[in-house]
Amino acid sequence: MSRPRRQPAIRMFAREYFESDLIEKGSGEYDPTFVITKLGAKVNRMMVAGLLERMERRDSDNGANYRGAIRDPTGLHMFSVASFQPELHAQVEELLAKFEQNEDPILLLAIGKCNPYQSDEGNVFTGIRLEQFTTIDGEGNANWLVETADATLRRIDTFQKSRDLEPSADAYRALGIPADLAEGLITGRGHYSNVDADVYMVAVLRALDRAEGNMTSYSEDSGQTSESSPNEESSEVTKDFICGFLLANDPGDGVPYDAIMQELASRGISR
Repeated sequence: MSRPRRQPAIRMFAREYFESDLIEKGSGEYDPTFVITKLGAKVNRMMVAGLLERMERRDSDNGANYRGAIRDPTGLHMFSVASFQPELHAQVEELLAKFEQNEDPILLLAIGKCNPYQSDEGNVFTGIRLEQFTTIDGEGNANWLVETADATLRRIDTFQKSRDLEPSADAYRALGIPADLAEGLITGRGHYSNVDADVYMVAVLRALDRAEGNMTSYSEDSGQTSESSPNEESSEVTKDFICGFLLANDPGDGVPYDAIMQELASRGISR
Protein backbone atom coordinates (compact mmCIF):
# COMPACT_ATOMS: atom_id res chain seq x y z
CA MET A 1 0.00 0.00 0.00
CA SER A 2 1.21 3.47 -0.76
CA ARG A 3 0.72 6.27 1.72
CA PRO A 4 -0.64 9.68 0.67
CA ARG A 5 1.98 12.28 -0.14
CA ARG A 6 3.20 14.55 2.64
CA GLN A 7 1.00 17.62 2.94
CA PRO A 8 2.63 21.09 2.66
CA ALA A 9 2.97 23.27 5.77
CA ILE A 10 0.62 26.22 5.30
CA ARG A 11 1.51 29.52 6.95
CA MET A 12 -1.50 30.69 8.91
CA PHE A 13 -2.36 33.19 11.63
CA ALA A 14 -4.08 31.95 14.76
CA ARG A 15 -7.36 33.74 14.12
CA GLU A 16 -8.08 32.06 10.80
CA TYR A 17 -7.35 28.65 12.32
CA PHE A 18 -9.19 28.92 15.64
CA GLU A 19 -12.31 30.33 13.95
CA SER A 20 -12.53 27.21 11.75
CA ASP A 21 -14.90 24.37 12.68
CA LEU A 22 -15.15 22.30 9.49
CA ILE A 23 -13.27 19.01 9.71
CA GLU A 24 -12.73 16.67 6.75
CA LYS A 25 -11.51 13.14 7.48
CA GLY A 26 -10.59 10.46 4.99
CA SER A 27 -11.88 6.92 5.30
CA GLY A 28 -8.51 5.20 4.87
CA GLU A 29 -6.06 4.41 7.66
CA TYR A 30 -3.45 6.80 6.33
CA ASP A 31 -5.77 9.43 4.88
CA PRO A 32 -4.99 12.89 6.29
CA THR A 33 -7.39 14.94 8.36
CA PHE A 34 -8.04 18.50 7.19
CA VAL A 35 -9.42 21.61 8.85
CA ILE A 36 -11.09 23.83 6.24
CA THR A 37 -10.96 27.53 7.08
CA LYS A 38 -13.45 30.25 6.18
CA LEU A 39 -11.02 31.52 3.53
CA GLY A 40 -10.87 28.12 1.83
CA ALA A 41 -7.55 26.73 3.08
CA LYS A 42 -7.46 22.96 3.58
CA VAL A 43 -5.02 22.58 6.44
CA ASN A 44 -3.32 19.36 7.39
CA ARG A 45 0.12 20.68 8.30
CA MET A 46 0.95 24.26 9.21
CA MET A 47 3.85 26.52 10.10
CA VAL A 48 3.25 28.93 12.97
CA ALA A 49 5.39 31.33 14.97
CA GLY A 50 5.19 33.74 17.87
CA LEU A 51 5.72 34.15 21.58
CA LEU A 52 5.72 30.99 23.70
CA GLU A 53 3.06 32.06 26.18
CA ARG A 54 2.21 28.87 28.02
CA MET A 55 3.77 25.44 28.43
CA GLU A 56 3.38 22.49 30.80
CA ARG A 57 4.15 18.79 31.14
CA ARG A 58 1.49 16.22 32.01
CA ASP A 59 2.29 12.67 33.09
CA SER A 60 -0.07 9.79 32.37
CA ASP A 61 -0.01 6.00 32.32
CA ASN A 62 1.20 6.19 28.71
CA GLY A 63 4.05 8.56 29.53
CA ALA A 64 4.70 12.29 29.40
CA ASN A 65 2.83 14.66 27.10
CA TYR A 66 3.09 18.41 26.74
CA ARG A 67 0.70 21.30 26.18
CA GLY A 68 1.39 24.91 25.30
CA ALA A 69 0.35 28.04 23.44
CA ILE A 70 2.09 30.25 20.88
CA ARG A 71 0.79 33.80 20.52
CA ASP A 72 0.92 35.69 17.24
CA PRO A 73 -0.61 39.16 16.66
CA THR A 74 -4.07 37.64 16.06
CA GLY A 75 -4.43 35.15 18.91
CA LEU A 76 -3.22 31.82 20.28
CA HIS A 77 -2.15 28.60 18.59
CA MET A 78 -2.69 25.75 21.06
CA PHE A 79 -0.15 22.95 20.59
CA SER A 80 0.69 19.54 22.01
CA VAL A 81 3.43 16.93 21.93
CA ALA A 82 2.05 13.45 22.54
CA SER A 83 3.45 10.57 24.57
CA PHE A 84 3.88 8.60 21.33
CA GLN A 85 6.39 11.22 20.07
CA PRO A 86 9.41 10.28 22.25
CA GLU A 87 11.81 11.56 19.58
CA LEU A 88 10.74 15.11 20.52
CA HIS A 89 10.68 14.76 24.31
CA ALA A 90 14.31 15.67 25.02
CA GLN A 91 14.03 18.85 22.95
CA VAL A 92 10.68 19.70 24.54
CA GLU A 93 12.11 19.24 28.05
CA GLU A 94 14.89 21.73 27.23
CA LEU A 95 12.33 24.22 25.99
CA LEU A 96 10.15 23.71 29.07
CA ALA A 97 13.14 24.30 31.37
CA LYS A 98 13.93 27.60 29.60
CA PHE A 99 10.30 28.66 29.80
CA GLU A 100 10.03 27.90 33.53
CA GLN A 101 13.17 29.89 34.29
CA ASN A 102 11.27 33.05 33.33
CA GLU A 103 14.20 34.52 31.45
CA ASP A 104 13.86 36.43 28.20
CA PRO A 105 10.69 35.90 26.13
CA ILE A 106 10.93 32.90 23.81
CA LEU A 107 9.98 33.24 20.15
CA LEU A 108 9.17 29.89 18.59
CA LEU A 109 8.81 28.69 15.00
CA ALA A 110 6.97 25.37 14.74
CA ILE A 111 5.60 22.95 12.15
CA GLY A 112 2.85 20.57 13.10
CA LYS A 113 -0.28 18.73 12.04
CA CYS A 114 -3.76 20.00 12.67
CA ASN A 115 -5.22 18.21 15.66
CA PRO A 116 -8.89 19.23 15.96
CA TYR A 117 -11.20 17.88 18.64
CA GLN A 118 -14.98 17.76 18.38
CA SER A 119 -17.01 17.53 21.59
CA ASP A 120 -20.17 15.50 22.03
CA GLU A 121 -22.12 18.76 21.65
CA GLY A 122 -20.52 19.38 18.24
CA ASN A 123 -18.12 22.15 19.30
CA VAL A 124 -14.79 22.07 17.48
CA PHE A 125 -11.53 23.01 19.19
CA THR A 126 -8.51 23.43 16.92
CA GLY A 127 -4.99 22.54 17.97
CA ILE A 128 -1.63 21.56 16.52
CA ARG A 129 0.43 18.44 17.25
CA LEU A 130 4.04 19.56 16.83
CA GLU A 131 6.40 17.73 14.50
CA GLN A 132 9.42 20.03 14.77
CA PHE A 133 10.25 23.42 16.25
CA THR A 134 13.08 25.84 16.93
CA THR A 135 13.62 29.12 18.73
CA ILE A 136 14.04 32.19 16.52
CA ASP A 137 15.01 35.84 16.90
CA GLY A 138 12.97 38.95 16.14
CA GLU A 139 14.09 39.03 12.51
CA GLY A 140 13.03 35.43 11.98
CA ASN A 141 9.64 36.18 13.52
CA ALA A 142 9.25 39.27 11.31
CA ASN A 143 10.02 37.17 8.22
CA TRP A 144 7.34 34.67 9.21
CA LEU A 145 4.84 37.48 9.79
CA VAL A 146 5.45 38.91 6.30
CA GLU A 147 5.26 35.50 4.60
CA THR A 148 2.08 34.58 6.49
CA ALA A 149 0.52 37.97 5.71
CA ASP A 150 1.26 37.37 2.03
CA ALA A 151 -0.31 33.89 2.15
CA THR A 152 -3.37 35.26 3.97
CA LEU A 153 -3.80 38.10 1.45
CA ARG A 154 -3.76 35.51 -1.34
CA ARG A 155 -6.57 33.59 0.38
CA ILE A 156 -8.56 36.80 1.02
CA ASP A 157 -8.25 37.83 -2.64
CA THR A 158 -9.32 34.41 -3.88
CA PHE A 159 -12.21 34.25 -1.44
CA GLN A 160 -13.51 37.66 -2.57
CA LYS A 161 -13.31 36.64 -6.24
CA SER A 162 -15.22 33.42 -5.61
CA ARG A 163 -18.12 34.87 -3.61
CA ASP A 164 -20.47 35.38 -6.55
CA LEU A 165 -19.50 32.25 -8.47
CA GLU A 166 -21.50 29.09 -8.77
CA PRO A 167 -19.81 26.68 -6.32
CA SER A 168 -18.52 24.26 -8.94
CA ALA A 169 -15.05 23.17 -9.98
CA ASP A 170 -15.65 24.25 -13.60
CA ALA A 171 -16.77 27.78 -12.62
CA TYR A 172 -13.80 28.21 -10.30
CA ARG A 173 -11.38 26.89 -12.89
CA ALA A 174 -12.76 29.24 -15.55
CA LEU A 175 -12.09 32.26 -13.33
CA GLY A 176 -8.59 31.07 -12.49
CA ILE A 177 -9.21 30.19 -8.84
CA PRO A 178 -6.04 28.34 -7.68
CA ALA A 179 -6.51 24.57 -7.48
CA ASP A 180 -5.13 24.41 -3.92
CA LEU A 181 -7.95 26.70 -2.71
CA ALA A 182 -10.86 25.79 -4.99
CA GLU A 183 -11.88 22.59 -3.23
CA GLY A 184 -11.78 24.16 0.22
CA LEU A 185 -13.76 27.19 -0.94
CA ILE A 186 -16.47 25.03 -2.49
CA THR A 187 -16.74 22.81 0.58
CA GLY A 188 -16.72 25.82 2.90
CA ARG A 189 -19.56 27.49 0.97
CA GLY A 190 -21.88 24.75 2.14
CA HIS A 191 -20.84 25.15 5.78
CA TYR A 192 -19.87 28.73 6.58
CA SER A 193 -22.26 31.66 6.20
CA ASN A 194 -21.81 35.44 6.43
CA VAL A 195 -18.03 35.28 6.31
CA ASP A 196 -16.47 38.72 6.84
CA ALA A 197 -13.08 38.74 5.13
CA ASP A 198 -12.34 42.18 6.60
CA VAL A 199 -11.48 40.65 9.98
CA TYR A 200 -8.65 38.73 8.33
CA MET A 201 -7.49 41.89 6.60
CA VAL A 202 -7.24 43.49 10.02
CA ALA A 203 -5.17 40.51 11.14
CA VAL A 204 -2.81 41.12 8.23
CA LEU A 205 -2.50 44.79 9.19
CA ARG A 206 -1.66 43.91 12.79
CA ALA A 207 0.95 41.39 11.67
CA LEU A 208 2.63 43.81 9.26
CA ASP A 209 2.60 46.50 11.94
CA ARG A 210 4.45 44.08 14.22
CA ALA A 211 6.87 43.04 11.46
CA GLU A 212 7.78 46.68 10.84
CA GLY A 213 8.95 47.02 14.43
CA ASN A 214 5.91 48.17 16.40
CA MET A 215 6.77 45.80 19.25
CA THR A 216 3.85 46.42 21.56
CA SER A 217 3.26 43.83 24.26
CA TYR A 218 1.92 40.54 22.95
CA SER A 219 -0.50 40.53 25.86
CA GLU A 220 -2.26 43.48 24.27
CA ASP A 221 -3.21 41.26 21.33
CA SER A 222 -5.56 39.26 23.50
CA GLY A 223 -7.82 42.26 24.15
CA GLN A 224 -7.84 41.33 27.83
CA THR A 225 -5.41 43.82 29.32
CA SER A 226 -6.59 45.11 32.66
CA GLU A 227 -5.65 48.68 31.82
CA SER A 228 -8.07 48.95 28.91
CA SER A 229 -11.52 50.32 29.57
CA PRO A 230 -14.51 49.12 27.51
CA ASN A 231 -14.49 52.42 25.61
CA GLU A 232 -10.81 52.02 24.75
CA GLU A 233 -11.36 48.47 23.54
CA SER A 234 -14.35 49.58 21.46
CA SER A 235 -12.27 52.38 19.96
CA GLU A 236 -9.55 49.91 18.93
CA VAL A 237 -12.12 47.61 17.30
CA THR A 238 -13.57 50.56 15.38
CA LYS A 239 -10.12 51.69 14.30
CA ASP A 240 -9.21 48.18 13.08
CA PHE A 241 -12.49 47.86 11.17
CA ILE A 242 -12.01 51.22 9.43
CA CYS A 243 -8.49 50.20 8.36
CA GLY A 244 -9.81 46.96 6.90
CA PHE A 245 -12.72 48.71 5.18
CA LEU A 246 -10.37 51.23 3.56
CA LEU A 247 -8.08 48.53 2.23
CA ALA A 248 -10.97 46.50 0.87
CA ASN A 249 -12.81 49.39 -0.82
CA ASP A 250 -10.19 51.93 -1.92
CA PRO A 251 -9.94 51.92 -5.76
CA GLY A 252 -6.81 54.06 -5.55
CA ASP A 253 -8.12 57.54 -4.81
CA GLY A 254 -9.67 57.06 -1.36
CA VAL A 255 -13.06 56.06 0.08
CA PRO A 256 -15.90 58.59 0.55
CA TYR A 257 -16.35 59.60 4.19
CA ASP A 258 -20.11 58.98 4.04
CA ALA A 259 -19.51 55.43 2.81
CA ILE A 260 -17.38 54.74 5.88
CA MET A 261 -20.00 56.24 8.21
CA GLN A 262 -22.79 54.26 6.54
CA GLU A 263 -20.88 51.00 6.97
CA LEU A 264 -20.14 51.79 10.62
CA ALA A 265 -23.81 52.59 11.26
CA SER A 266 -24.83 49.23 9.76
CA ARG A 267 -22.66 47.60 12.41
CA GLY A 268 -24.21 49.53 15.27
CA ILE A 269 -21.35 52.03 15.69
CA SER A 270 -22.54 55.61 16.18
CA ARG A 271 -21.35 58.46 14.00
